[in-house]
Amino acid sequence: MKIAININELTLKQETGVKVYTREIVSALGKIDRENEYILYANWISKTEFNSEISELNSVLENLGNFKIQNSKFNLPFWTYLKLPQEIRRDKPDVLFMPIQSVPFLNKPKNIKIIITVHDLAFLIFPEHFTAKDKFLLNFHTKRAVQMADKIIAPSEATKKDLIKYYKIDENKINVIYHGVRKNYQLPTTNYQLQAPYILFVGQIQPRKNLIRLIEAFEFIKEKNKKYPNLKLAIAGGGGWMANKTYEKARKSKFSKDIIFVGKVSNRHLAELYQNALVFVMPSLYEGFGLPVLEAMSYGVPCAVSDNSSLAEIVDDHGLLFDAYSSGDIAQKISMFLNNDVLRKDFSERSLQNAKKFNWIESARKTLKIFSMQYL
Repeated sequence: MKIAININELTLKQETGVKVYTREIVSALGKIDRENEYILYANWISKTEFNSEISELNSVLENLGNFKIQNSKFNLPFWTYLKLPQEIRRDKPDVLFMPIQSVPFLNKPKNIKIIITVHDLAFLIFPEHFTAKDKFLLNFHTKRAVQMADKIIAPSEATKKDLIKYYKIDENKINVIYHGVRKNYQLPTTNYQLQAPYILFVGQIQPRKNLIRLIEAFEFIKEKNKKYPNLKLAIAGGGGWMANKTYEKARKSKFSKDIIFVGKVSNRHLAELYQNALVFVMPSLYEGFGLPVLEAMSYGVPCAVSDNSSLAEIVDDHGLLFDAYSSGDIAQKISMFLNNDVLRKDFSERSLQNAKKFNWIESARKTLKIFSMQYL
């Protein structure tokens, strides 16, 4: 087969779950498939252009023979919708894989199978957390993509159910393929770790992440916990839409000096944050998958997460679940880990065992089966 993949997400500066997925699934396909021809498309002018993500992937794949990154002659706006269709018509692939929930503006040729990945439908479930423009565009592109696709990949059963509910998709058209866990980076030689015990959250700062309730829970803990008087709350990630409300909540807290906004960090420094955390917390109101949870688990960090969407599904009984709408319940579950070393050690081992079940190579094998239409 000739398989076309849109890897344009790798040209974006910010680190997102979709970017991680694109990078890891393509890299894993490069490790397992020597038979099919792959053309990878990106709005990337040349090999000399500075883009660490594209350059790193190119260095991994360029010696394989069956993988080629097709760079653009011009750096164009709306590349995915206007330029990519020209590339597809010229190269005539058997399969077009869009690891994002959109497709190019083209009349679908009968001899091309289109596979898309829908990561989440948060814009439909929590519309108040999106701008009017973003809601319109996300719904427009997602609806069009799920209608045109021959197969849809969902990262969780929860997302599959959402697709069926909101878009009335035939469940046989959707395959659930869990993400893997990124490789454990070696720790850097620089001393990046916080000089105090800390609770860790990783993700973009936005309303859906429910960080205001996490801060409230942290305040409850600081009031009552005597075991860790220097306890910190570390929030790693860049600011998203409406992030100011979270920053303001932290600034007004009487424990504001103990709430640390780490900001965006490199993968290697993020590894250090994971490894030295007492507890990892994901209080999101909704997640299509929740990669940071599994990343934390891969370092043996005990996890407390929301009992909703995909989070309860991927964590199951390997972490503690709480009501995302209750600051008190969030505080109680975190405190269970803080106050009980035996329990924390038990769930550290559970985290490691659970993380082993999520493997990018296995994800790539299942994805390759869908490319060959073995599931149709």
